[in-house]
Amino acid sequence: MTTLINEIVSDPSVGELLVPVDPIVAPSYLINAALQVDNFESLTQAEIDSVQNVPQIGEALAAITGTDADGTPVAIANIRLSDTGDERVENAERRISELATGDDGPLRVSSLSPVVVEDEYREATESGMAPLIGLALVLIAALLLLFTRTLSDMLLTLAGLVFSLVWIVGAEGWLGPNALGLIGPPSSLTAMVPVIVISLTVDYAIQAVSHYRERRLAGEPVMEAVRNGLSNVTIPLTLAAVTTIVSLLATLFSPIGVIGDFGIVAGLGVGMSLIVMLTLIPAGRTIIDRRRESRGTLAAPRPISNALPGITPAAELLGRAVTRWPVPFLVAIIAVTIALGFAATGLKSEFSIRDILPRGGSVLEDMNTLETAVGGSTEVATILLKAEVTESRTLLNLHDLTAAFDDELRRPLAVAGPVQGSYRDLVHDWTNESGEPGDKYDPALSELFRAASPGVELDPELMQEFIDELVAREPELARLLINDPQGVDVMLLQFPIFLDDPEHTRTIQEDIEALWLGDDSAITAISDSIVSIAVTDQITDRQTEAISTTIAVALGILSIFFWLTLRQPALGLIAVGPIVLVLISVLGTMALLNIPYTLITSIITALSIGIGVDYTIHVIHRYREEFSHLRNPEQAAIRTLATTGSALLGSALTTAFGFGVLIASPLLASQQFGITATITIVYSLVVSIFVVLPAMVVWGAYQNMRLRSMVERMWNELDVAAEGIQRRSEQGR
Repeated sequence: MTTLINEIVSDPSVGELLVPVDPIVAPSYLINAALQVDNFESLTQAEIDSVQNVPQIGEALAAITGTDADGTPVAIANIRLSDTGDERVENAERRISELATGDDGPLRVSSLSPVVVEDEYREATESGMAPLIGLALVLIAALLLLFTRTLSDMLLTLAGLVFSLVWIVGAEGWLGPNALGLIGPPSSLTAMVPVIVISLTVDYAIQAVSHYRERRLAGEPVMEAVRNGLSNVTIPLTLAAVTTIVSLLATLFSPIGVIGDFGIVAGLGVGMSLIVMLTLIPAGRTIIDRRRESRGTLAAPRPISNALPGITPAAELLGRAVTRWPVPFLVAIIAVTIALGFAATGLKSEFSIRDILPRGGSVLEDMNTLETAVGGSTEVATILLKAEVTESRTLLNLHDLTAAFDDELRRPLAVAGPVQGSYRDLVHDWTNESGEPGDKYDPALSELFRAASPGVELDPELMQEFIDELVAREPELARLLINDPQGVDVMLLQFPIFLDDPEHTRTIQEDIEALWLGDDSAITAISDSIVSIAVTDQITDRQTEAISTTIAVALGILSIFFWLTLRQPALGLIAVGPIVLVLISVLGTMALLNIPYTLITSIITALSIGIGVDYTIHVIHRYREEFSHLRNPEQAAIRTLATTGSALLGSALTTAFGFGVLIASPLLASQQFGITATITIVYSLVVSIFVVLPAMVVWGAYQNMRLRSMVERMWNELDVAAEGIQRRSEQGR
């Protein structure tokens, strides 16, 4: 152990960054300090074991040694580096890992540090995403072949997806730091954009093909069928794409830059994919089918609605049941939503580093080993304390605080041990003689301190003199105390904190304030975990704001559109309102499946608005088309499901399978994202059928009532006009 550590710290890239005081904490160093020997070759096992009985050193040894689940002894060595704010720290951490894992000695060694975690996460994301994209394309190709039953439509759609992906990668490059600088470099989140765009935009191709075939079946030639089919599908697809883009851009509310970058790249991807699908698919079909038409070999197309055996009669039966007996369906939907809403109150909002680590990776294995052997991996947390160091109350409060940290029953639950470094500890070391090896006791300083603190109250002038003398003798004090005679002093206290205890870490600031008897505003706890949890909480709050804004914007866009085109703004409420049920149901299902509300899953909650509105818009648009021909609300609903039901099912399946491939990701966060997205698609499809369709039947009945009222009013006006004409005629005669 000593040989390996000495090799590591003697490396120039590591040695120059070691902190000036106590840079190494390791079992071998503690044993050496206790026994005061140059090497271990002459020591017996009994002498080494006796160190466990040495006060303080024995407790420190117990804290950094333990046993794994399989009985393997485990020991921890901490190497403390100065944060230079540049790449030197990352290079040093990588060098430590390289030397540790490459050691040829008898020990099995590994290294854990922020850069090691980040490197494994990035490698898993980059190497694991390409197979997932390929798997998504294969699954979607199979579904396209099932629903379209033509190789040309499948190949055209796949070509459109590939072109869209090329556009997305190019756009990300142009917007990145090496070009316009509007977004940051590629990240693990933007790496998921291709899968998301494939999943969302394959629906555009299915709808375009479906409408084209319907026009062909109506007897229209190829050119006319392409024009009319495109005119019918462009408006609903554009509205769906716009709402999806709005939901993606809602990530700009996040205080985390990479999440905003994800929204920008994904939103651009959806918009560009819409352009590709509405140009490439119709153009390709025109070229292929016009040649066949000119040769007389153009066969009659097969409607998408008949793609699956029995789907049309089943859709008609379902449409008839929903329109004739809507109340039981609505009651069932509302009851399930209420139940899931109650479950959503138990949804946990948290972030764990384990969520973004690959399953079976070395980092996760090391973390599990630390959890078993020593109760979890720890990091050094810092208390920032602003108080006048020459005041009696400050020193007394410091004593009470550190004493509380020494007591396992009183210290905060997230704290892993006592305070490891503080101004108060250094004062005690220099003014009290312990008789132990390495004792820093200084009689002159001890006498000066006693003179400065003769009773309950300190002498400020003598205390300031004592501090100046202590700073001259103890270089470590410069790191723990900023003594400002003209202002407020600043002190640092360091202590270990558990990494995998987010629930208790969230309350650690309140717990420390409860132990601190001074002003609560003068004390602040800081660590990577504390900051991470604080940021997660802020993201959760901002995401709630983003969801509300997205719903409001989507409702505004659709209401304005339907008002300008139909003078029916209520259709916007029918399109967006049911999505609230989807959101509640998704959050409740997440709670039941024990999927927490994290940085990653919070994205899908806003995205669910775009996904859900996609289906509701298709149902509304198709219902209006059928209603304009039939003027029968119930028959229009039945025809809507019969004609577009298979296309909607195909869209839902392709989208679900596209997102579903993320379940095969090695990262737990991506798996949870895929599961949540699939749940969202299922709920959106259910709500569009069992809520939106009955609402459109009511809308159709209202339109007929308005029409009858208008006709009756016109007949009455005609009767009055006719009577007036007859009366004037009689008067004329």
